[in-house]
Amino acid sequence: MNNKQERTDKAYIWVNINFDKVKYRINAVTCQIERVIQKHQLSNQPGNSGKKNN
Repeated sequence: MNNKQERTDKAYIWVNINFDKVKYRINAVTCQIERVIQKHQLSNQPGNSGKKNN
């Protein structure tokens, strides 16, 4: 009945993270997002809106 109270063992997961690689990936993804935003902004300019409506 008291199995839950008696069990005190906990599972710990140690993760080895190379922060340089993580920072590189974040920068790469951020650059891709910025490119998409720039393309979106360019396509929404009044001069280019006529191309989509044709």
